[in-house]
Amino acid sequence: MDDQSAALSSAFPPPPAFYKAYTTEATTALANALASGEPLPQDLACLSPPSPPDAGAGPDDPPATYRSLGHRWSTKDILPTLKALGIPELFSNASSDETGADPSYRVSELKQLTKSLLIKYLELVGVMGISPEQFPDRVEDIRIILINMHHLLNEYRPHQARESLIIMMEEQLERKHAQIEKTKRACEHMESVLSSLDTMMSARAAKHGLEIKEPQSVEGDGMKNIDSLRQDSSGTESKLLKQSKERDLLVWSALAPKM
Repeated sequence: MDDQSAALSSAFPPPPAFYKAYTTEATTALANALASGEPLPQDLACLSPPSPPDAGAGPDDPPATYRSLGHRWSTKDILPTLKALGIPELFSNASSDETGADPSYRVSELKQLTKSLLIKYLELVGVMGISPEQFPDRVEDIRIILINMHHLLNEYRPHQARESLIIMMEEQLERKHAQIEKTKRACEHMESVLSSLDTMMSARAAKHGLEIKEPQSVEGDGMKNIDSLRQDSSGTESKLLKQSKERDLLVWSALAPKM
């Protein structure tokens, strides 16, 4: 079991050993047993997924635990205290979440621990020159100080997560604003191109004595407008075809240098 736990906790764990039990016959028997409502036999009980961990309904109930990748985890994500880990606490047990607590207490505690770390390092250097056999005590003091500093820094993790999320959302807003501005510039460019094309077409039509009609709306009396358009265009079909060809030539001549 120890070898299996070590394998599951690796960077690329292999599949668990019980995957071999999920054969076609076993899964069919499991489905039939569940449909019948009878208690599962011992050879099929391991195929049924475990029930979700029950953390209790009350706020004071202890959190439930579960095992994943060879380690046991708690359903409640909490930072254990140093006393719970059996390590002496060298700082005041205050919290910025408490009412009236100073949010910057960690800064002063880290400064004090840094000074203590420098003093212990100087003591270690002095002991190594006078009585080297006494160095384990100084090394242990330095280890405890560093663990306390690491614990205080870990209390900043929720704040770091919030600030990272804020920065990520601000970057997304900046990218979206840049895309909107780029789209606006493209629309303005297209409007200027269409306006210049309209001017060129009007000038060319006036030069050749052609008349460009504005598009008529078919809203309201839809069929009447369509019939009137058909009647208007029946006598001038060849003229409109000539205008359409002239318009296509103008468009292609304007877009040819940009292609």
